[in-house]
Amino acid sequence: MRSLLAMARSLEGRTVVVLLLAVLLVHGGALALYRRSAASAADDAFATEVARQLALAREAVLRRPPGERAVEAAALSSNHFEIGWESRPPARSGEATDPALWDLRDRLLAREAVLGPGLVLNLGRPDEPLHRQDLHGTFGLPDGSALTFRSAHAPNSIAVAPWASLATAMAILVGVAAVVLMHRIARPLRALAAATGQIGHGTVVRVPEIGPDETRGIGRALNAMQDRIHRLVGERTQALAAVSHDLRTPIARLRLRLDRAEDPVERRAMAADLDEMQAMVDATLAYMHGDVDPEARRVVNLASVLSGIADACADTGREVAYRGPGRVLATLRPVAFRRALENLVDNGVRYGGRARVELHVEEAALVVQVDDDGPGIAPEDVSRAFEPFTRLEDSRNRGTGGTGLGLAIAKRAVEADGGFLTLSNRPEGGLRAEIRLPRTAARG
Repeated sequence: MRSLLAMARSLEGRTVVVLLLAVLLVHGGALALYRRSAASAADDAFATEVARQLALAREAVLRRPPGERAVEAAALSSNHFEIGWESRPPARSGEATDPALWDLRDRLLAREAVLGPGLVLNLGRPDEPLHRQDLHGTFGLPDGSALTFRSAHAPNSIAVAPWASLATAMAILVGVAAVVLMHRIARPLRALAAATGQIGHGTVVRVPEIGPDETRGIGRALNAMQDRIHRLVGERTQALAAVSHDLRTPIARLRLRLDRAEDPVERRAMAADLDEMQAMVDATLAYMHGDVDPEARRVVNLASVLSGIADACADTGREVAYRGPGRVLATLRPVAFRRALENLVDNGVRYGGRARVELHVEEAALVVQVDDDGPGIAPEDVSRAFEPFTRLEDSRNRGTGGTGLGLAIAKRAVEADGGFLTLSNRPEGGLRAEIRLPRTAARG
């Protein structure tokens, strides 16, 4: 069912539907026009033949005396066209012409006006199954008598001509050809969509340059664009990493000179500034290295990672607790994921005084929640919180504001493992950072 819905939403599916509908409409219209023209031609031929025979019968009967007219009419009859004469109009002659035969009556009168306005046409009676579609008629003669007739050939009985069957077969072939053609055209588009979906995740993805000239051109343009973007990103990363690395040397020299400061208060303030600079440099290097992190994914006990972080924080005097199962296996990058969790826990302790880490195992995902009792985040600032170097509070003190890279690093690490990181304000107060990892990437 999902595949059918996906097919209906795709360019290939919609184009195939439009083409097939066009083929059906054109073919149906052609058959309708054929049947209409064939029916009209058949009606013309039928009316001409009936009018000719009735005119000949009228002249032949009128040339005979009344006593011989019935015999003459019978002599003019055949197996498929019967003619009769009556000295006075039959009792049903007052009936009106069947509305379905008005067009045929007009055709007969147009060919033989001598049949007169008294011409009445009707189809066979329902009580005559074998002659239900036979044409019955009556028209008057100048002396007050009447001629009756019955034709075994009903009008509008049009059979489908062989060319109509051939046209149907051709329409089916055109429909099949349209489906095959659209499938071949859409195949490079599907490959292009699959390749472009992988762009932007760290490595250069070569887009296949296949299909028509248009899709080949798009593939070449995307490959060239990737090369330019990765070259610019590489140069930027290399420059920032070099600057951050080089800052470590003057920071180290400043620490050595700090010991010469005589004022203890001033020495502590300068040491705090140097610590902040060192933290900013380390965070910047960690963020920049995230683009080219060589760490491989492997199976780890996620519960052990979380409880280990909580225990390490508790050992340093911070109030961090873990609650959840003791063993849950997941496939991820352990060092990067641990760094992401530590950043979330540090934020919780910094703003809320304590943090609580919980692990839940759902049917389709592993859910890690880090809750704190802090002031939370304004709803309009939630998305902005993940932007690099963004601090949502006004203080520039690292003790409250941090470097502005913790959430960005955590989000990148989680997404690299196929998960999602979201922030939400808890109803009882405080902020909740929630990580959802797909169970497809987990075992245990």
